[in-house]
Amino acid sequence: MGRLIDPEKRDRAKRQRVERKARILEVARSTFSKLPFVEVTLDNIGQRADVDRGVASMYFRSREELFLRVLREELADWYSALEAELGRADDPLSQVDLAELLATSLAGRPELTRLLSLEAVVLEQNLDAMEVFHLQRWRRDRMAAVGAILEQKVDGLEEEDAMRLLHRVQLLTAALRPAADPKGAASYEVGDPDFAVFKIDFEMELKGLVAALLRAMADSRS
Repeated sequence: MGRLIDPEKRDRAKRQRVERKARILEVARSTFSKLPFVEVTLDNIGQRADVDRGVASMYFRSREELFLRVLREELADWYSALEAELGRADDPLSQVDLAELLATSLAGRPELTRLLSLEAVVLEQNLDAMEVFHLQRWRRDRMAAVGAILEQKVDGLEEEDAMRLLHRVQLLTAALRPAADPKGAASYEVGDPDFAVFKIDFEMELKGLVAALLRAMADSRS
């Protein structure tokens, strides 16, 4: 009796599924960065990824679920990069060094900063509470791991300071990113000298705010 399933065909189909999913995620990362969230759909992400209509919904139940997956991947990459950078530091870092490291690392990740700016709105959308719970539990555990390294490498950081700092930095990023790079109608003031007061340099502003946050943490213990 012949084989009912061709192993080579099965493996090829599996590889294609993996490749399609990876392509959808990559296109979603770019799409969330460029378009207002209300304009993003699974269908237009699928079209941009050059997959058949409805294929994207086979992998993700909603654009919000897809958003959470992309956000988690971007956060994971950032946390890992911080761990690697801290691992290369032979001497203890000052708090000024830490503020610069965090601001520079985020300024170089426009996709992540854009996702963080959208997160609060997306979490209020069509999401199951357990999906959000799993993301935040994972996030807490990764921040704890990075925080443990920060406490060893940075002068003046005490237990749990680093975790709180990482969380606050993400909140600051969420607020600063739309102001530094406004989208749609919000971009009306770009280049207009009458609205120069609204112009924000993301990296410089974040560095200053992180430094102020570190000083406030130190003052609260004195």
